[in-house]
Amino acid sequence: MDPAVLKGTLAVHGGMPVRTQPMPEWPIFAQDEIAAVADVMRSGKVNYCTGEQGRLFEREFADACGTKHAVAVANGTVALELALRSVGIRPGDHVVTSSRSFFASASCIAMCGATPIFADVDRDTQNVTVDTIRTVLTPETRAILVVHLGGNPCEMDCIVQFAHERRLFLIEDCAQAQGATYRGRPVGSFADAAAFSFCQDKIISTLGEGGMMATNNPELYERASAFRNHGVHDASHDRSTNGNGFRWIHDSLGTNWRMTEAQAAVGRAQLQKSSSWLERRRALASILHKRIGQIPALRVPALRQHTEPAYYRFYAFVRPEQLARGWNRNTIVDTINDEGVSCYTGSCGEVYREKAFATARPPSRHPVAQELGETSLAFLVHPSLFETDVEDTCCAVEKVMACASLNEGNF
Repeated sequence: MDPAVLKGTLAVHGGMPVRTQPMPEWPIFAQDEIAAVADVMRSGKVNYCTGEQGRLFEREFADACGTKHAVAVANGTVALELALRSVGIRPGDHVVTSSRSFFASASCIAMCGATPIFADVDRDTQNVTVDTIRTVLTPETRAILVVHLGGNPCEMDCIVQFAHERRLFLIEDCAQAQGATYRGRPVGSFADAAAFSFCQDKIISTLGEGGMMATNNPELYERASAFRNHGVHDASHDRSTNGNGFRWIHDSLGTNWRMTEAQAAVGRAQLQKSSSWLERRRALASILHKRIGQIPALRVPALRQHTEPAYYRFYAFVRPEQLARGWNRNTIVDTINDEGVSCYTGSCGEVYREKAFATARPPSRHPVAQELGETSLAFLVHPSLFETDVEDTCCAVEKVMACASLNEGNF
């Protein structure tokens, strides 16, 4: 990188940007994945009930996730709702969830007729803790839905113990955390049920949408598998293929949340690559952690030796007290983007402020969720990026923060 660019005028003020080429895209679909979809199309067996890709994907995903069962569905949002319905969440129940997450982490509760109860989060992990959960428990609470935000695992040992002691169901939202581990164990294997997302730019991407519910409980598996397939249980499905057609095979009520065979074929191909992709994400995140961690006006989360994050995004946080006049998180995000690299504000800091949750909002704003929502920066670390791309990101951040910091200088 030309030192004159790094020390020069910001791009927003007419200077030369750090980068002029667009960042590599994600997802990208390799030839073997495209060929797998073509094979499904040529077979004519494009539906979960007629093909074998969906069932193979379920078995392979369960093995990778460390669970006994998995249920492939249309997207991660319905995977969350399916998990809640499988444990019996119903109208009148309360379910504790995170204040800092995507809309679906709370809307899935409301879609079951229950009430989301929002807990504050930890300043480093951005996740709920036993202490923040305990603070908001109600007599009507029947479940806890934890979110491994950004691919960073919650402290599961104490949460599992707490849920067990209180006789509460536990659900893991692993939408951004596929492949992350806690004390050597994959996320998604700790709870009664877990939900994963394969939407657009997630750890794996099954043609724009896709999801999976995982569980070790055979009863929950049977309920979930039937509900996503119009209430048809596996044994009933066998009856539908022996000449009886579709007569009297629906043993319970359900709907159609099935994954397509094309989605499953892509998921299977990408699942085989996911370990190397996760290594890549962690290596790129390590570069960002080291470089951004040297900037006094920014804070990076502390690394925990007993976790391996999936790094859906790499997060850093602005220290407002260290900023020069006229600068805030939003101006920093905009100015970094003007330098030709990607920077985002990250997940919704206070999802309870959505109009849809007006009747479920806490009486006052949760302070840590509010702080993180106003200070977070999120950076890309997807596997199609090269080290040079992340180096450009670091250079852009350093260039901008040299101007934005109270004590201007080089880092």
